[in-house]
Amino acid sequence: RMSPSNLRLKLIKVGAVIIRNTRRIRVLMSDSYPYKTALSDLVRRLVPN
Repeated sequence: RMSPSNLRLKLIKVGAVIIRNTRRIRVLMSDSYPYKTALSDLVRRLVPN
């Protein structure tokens, strides 16, 4: 469990490249970003299949 300020600091303030297409949106993050797997898991839970 994270506090809202900790969540914002670690997951939302991410330097990334966003590519929009007609079918999908891709977020390209650096491999050195320490919370990459946590953010990916969070997005998978939020996006419907």
